[in-house]
Amino acid sequence: MPRLLRSSAALLLLLTASATTPPSDDVSCTPLTDLQQRMPTWVGSVPYSHLVNKSWSYPTDCSGFVSWALQLGRDAKAYEYASDALSTRIATDDLRYGDVITHVFDKTPLDRCSKMDLDDDGAADSAQGLPDEGVGIVGDLVGDLGHVSGHVFFFDKWDDEATKSSFWAYESTETQDQTEACLAQKGLLTRSACLNHYVLKSRDTPDKWRRENCSDPKYGSVSGGPRRLLPDRKS
Repeated sequence: MPRLLRSSAALLLLLTASATTPPSDDVSCTPLTDLQQRMPTWVGSVPYSHLVNKSWSYPTDCSGFVSWALQLGRDAKAYEYASDALSTRIATDDLRYGDVITHVFDKTPLDRCSKMDLDDDGAADSAQGLPDEGVGIVGDLVGDLGHVSGHVFFFDKWDDEATKSSFWAYESTETQDQTEACLAQKGLLTRSACLNHYVLKSRDTPDKWRRENCSDPKYGSVSGGPRRLLPDRKS
């Protein structure tokens, strides 16, 4: 077979594989010591924005912060962190430093999300009915080119290891546990008063979000709640 023809065939095979297989991030393991140094860097100083920040080379929204801290090499979105391509589901009680907590929901009429179980009182808990945390107006309207919407942040530690009723988290958001000044802003892409924060959260949040399950066109099933990054993301 002529060399040019062989090259064309190889290129066609590569393009076909890329179109049918969800991409994997070919990055080296992120040491926990590096993660511990990066996570606090944005707290109280970096505002929320969907735009790529020249200083950080990532958007400074929820997924941009997580991707930057991991030095992933690209801005993986919240629904990607909620997929088995980047993480695995864990129990809320098993959360430890460096785990992520995800929230997935559908802002379109496609009805791609559902509950995985019921509330304690037996009432249905629909993913569509949950509040919209950390995705912004642009994300609400168009999503990420047809993907489901979502939110993601880092778990740091339990406030009390004995009760595990609340925990500390690192998060970029324009709504979740934010200040009045932040909530008063209505910018479409950037909100200067919505700074990255280190915040105390109730375990009710991951307990509720872990019931969410959505169907994504690229990754298939994606689920909310506590998730552990795959070994090649951190060590």
